[in-house]
Amino acid sequence: MDVAKYIGLFLHKYQYCYLPNLGNFLVTRKPALQKGDQMEGPQYQVSFTFANGSIDDALANFIATNERISIANAANAIKDFCTQTREALTEGKEVTIPGFGKFVRTEGKNTFVSDQNIEVQTRTIPYFKTHAPAATTTGETISQMYEKMQLKEPTIDEEIVIKPPMVNWSKIIILALIVLAILGAGIGIYWYMSKDNNDAAPKVENAAPEAAAVRNDTAATATAPPPAQAAATPSNGYNYAILQFTDKAAADKKLDKLKAFGQDSYGKDLSLKENGAGVYYITMSVAGNSDTAVVKDSLRKFFNPNGNVFIVK
Repeated sequence: MDVAKYIGLFLHKYQYCYLPNLGNFLVTRKPALQKGDQMEGPQYQVSFTFANGSIDDALANFIATNERISIANAANAIKDFCTQTREALTEGKEVTIPGFGKFVRTEGKNTFVSDQNIEVQTRTIPYFKTHAPAATTTGETISQMYEKMQLKEPTIDEEIVIKPPMVNWSKIIILALIVLAILGAGIGIYWYMSKDNNDAAPKVENAAPEAAAVRNDTAATATAPPPAQAAATPSNGYNYAILQFTDKAAADKKLDKLKAFGQDSYGKDLSLKENGAGVYYITMSVAGNSDTAVVKDSLRKFFNPNGNVFIVK
């Protein structure tokens, strides 16, 4: 912490400063002088009296406010500065107070040497000339001056030009670019989310588009299997048709994709079957004698939420 700097700032603002165990500063001002038409500002002199110094918390409060520390810490810093200044003067060193002067030791005596030009900001008093000659008049009468001050109404013969309003194209272009950027960002986010949904696990996918078009015409065969297709309860479980296609290529592609997803779990239980009427089923074998209604409901939720799951031979 530079205590000397804060002493200079405090003197600049308040024109006095008390330093404990060192002495007291005082800034005096000589009055302003008028020389001809000019007014010279006041001159300032700083004096320092070496003494025990008065105790004043104003400087400590000033330092604490600017350094954001406690007043006690600021007071201790001031005391340390005063002690170090006395020691420095005893060793023949100089201690500078910025903007005001410096402490020196000459002929075995401590003194304070002030700067030649001390600038202290104070409120100034405006100065007005009272002996300036009166301004010469132009010789115009009051009626003539009044006529110049009046707003003239346009005459009938006077042409009035109406300028069209100016269009700020730069702002319009910037606004359009911002709107396009927002729209582009929205489309990009929508496309990215749609892509993620399409590439997610098979639980969100349904049958191929070609199969969906045919199933609308053959709803009976695609949504509810004929009684002949229902298999008797085997000892090793059931085969469940989880997806239906009318295009074998689409069915093979879907089967490969499902096996790739479940190669370590359910992939080995998947197979492709045809019902003889051009409809291909992707089936999954489920071992055991579990509740078929529960199994079908689980498979439907996972593989074909919008379709039908049923048991095949």
